[in-house]
Amino acid sequence: MKSQPADASFAARDGRRSPLFVAALITAVAVLCFDLFDGRIYYRDVDDALRAIQIRQLLVHGRWFDLTIVGIDMPGAYVSPWSRLVDLPYVLLTFALRTVMSPENALWWAFRLWQPVLLVSYCWLWVATAVRVAGKTVGVLPLHVVASFAMMPLTLWEFMPGRIDHHNLQIVILMLALYGISRWSAFGGFLAGAACGVSFAIGLELAPVLVILMVGPGLAWISGVKASRSVQLSVAAGVASATLVTGLLLIGPSRMVSTECDALSAPYVSAFLGYATVTSIAVWSVHSGRRLIRLLSLSLPAIGIVLLLVLAFPACVDGPYGTIDPLVRSLWLDRVQQENSFLDFYRVGETIKIVSLGLLLVVVVGTLPILRHRLKERDAAFLIIFCVATALLLLTFAQTRFIRFPAVGVLLFLPPVWDQVKSGSRVTTRVTGAAAMLTLLVGILLSRLVPAEPFLPDALDYMAVDLCPVADLSVLQDFPPGRILAPSSLGLVMLDGLPPGFSIASLPFHRAAPGMLRMYRAFLSTDSAVRRDAAAPFDYLALCRFPLVEEIADDTLFAVLTRGGEWPGLVPLADGPPGSLRLFRIDHSAFR
Repeated sequence: MKSQPADASFAARDGRRSPLFVAALITAVAVLCFDLFDGRIYYRDVDDALRAIQIRQLLVHGRWFDLTIVGIDMPGAYVSPWSRLVDLPYVLLTFALRTVMSPENALWWAFRLWQPVLLVSYCWLWVATAVRVAGKTVGVLPLHVVASFAMMPLTLWEFMPGRIDHHNLQIVILMLALYGISRWSAFGGFLAGAACGVSFAIGLELAPVLVILMVGPGLAWISGVKASRSVQLSVAAGVASATLVTGLLLIGPSRMVSTECDALSAPYVSAFLGYATVTSIAVWSVHSGRRLIRLLSLSLPAIGIVLLLVLAFPACVDGPYGTIDPLVRSLWLDRVQQENSFLDFYRVGETIKIVSLGLLLVVVVGTLPILRHRLKERDAAFLIIFCVATALLLLTFAQTRFIRFPAVGVLLFLPPVWDQVKSGSRVTTRVTGAAAMLTLLVGILLSRLVPAEPFLPDALDYMAVDLCPVADLSVLQDFPPGRILAPSSLGLVMLDGLPPGFSIASLPFHRAAPGMLRMYRAFLSTDSAVRRDAAAPFDYLALCRFPLVEEIADDTLFAVLTRGGEWPGLVPLADGPPGSLRLFRIDHSAFR
């Protein structure tokens, strides 16, 4: 009897994926509905607000390659590092909807229709990948899918309508890469490589795990794994193609040769094209079966490329945040939760995140006996996906910005772990049970060592949130255009409603660090000379009147003005009750 291709067995099971997909989609929708119970979206944040402004301004001026956000003068323009690839679906949907409704309604609906499309794509890719990860002997059941999706609320909430930040698209692209690797074929390799290239174009957040996806097939080739040669060549071709296409279409030739350490530009274009060249030449030309020769043929050129990149782009060695002033780092970046470890979840009492990480850790440990068996079968795709999932989980423990990603990969292994436990595998059952017990004990211990702290706000906490329920900017129409010095949180609120000619100083984003530096010095410094120097480029000053807690002393400009006080050199132009905007003209000759 003629044997079928390896992929044929999975193709024959496609009909059985429909119930799994339906189970995934229904559970995902239920999780999204659960997010609405308290009347607000869990992940709604400043990223959505600025992305909306970026899209609105693109619709107005139509300059695709111009990522300058109008209305920000730090002094100096703010050029967004965010990809137009994320903007594109909203723009296209808006153009299509404008044919049947007003432009304002069209944009409103565009912001809420694209996420369901992404969710459907994610559900299909996750199910297709889970079936392949489970292998031929494990039947993925709807119950497995329901359990998996119920355990990933922190991932699924990124698909809430109105969530227009780039993380939902990143999740789908990551899922596409994992699906491509799970196919372990030339076509799958190209899908995985192209997904890696596109993901880098969206943002650099997932760089550590994308590197695993890119080098994994090469390591498999070194070990002589079947089909690894064609997979690695295809991954390299996918990375190179996606890099060139996204670079030319999204940022243009000029930015492709510029140096921007926090976005797709010359350092990363050079790295990806160098990777594709080195791996392709080595895998194509080296025919020796000796592992050492294969290892040297890949590693030596790779080391050379890394050294050349370090020499050519030294400014990027410190990472995307290398240029942030130490004062801004200490007053802003170091206080942002996503820059801290998972222990911060205990400090602020975010139980759902702690429980989610604990469950994922149990699944990872429970997969280890299965991994040992798959290694004997030389299942490189399983190992690569497991490494990606584990890396995402470890990255989340180290830095909570990754909290939305680990469930994407880790829960692909829940069906085989479940199947092993149900079928009576002693090793998997014992390992999983021990992992669950140890995780629970460590979690309880950490809750004692890092107890939840009562929230005692300081001036920085007040500066980080919008204290004006309604910031009436119509008053600005009565005054000459000029630069406004305001807390970054208020600046973001004001930005979308500024009359022509007005600008704000900063936003709570890393590229606005120069403006934040002046803002912090003006509002928080107790040195008169420092305040005057910081306020020198600005014409107006704005903040919100709000009743600060008594523990905050009246020794800063921010505290005095927020409580409704006056300040030498600030001429009131607009004022009102608590929760309203206060606007002043700066008389630099009298300002102290």
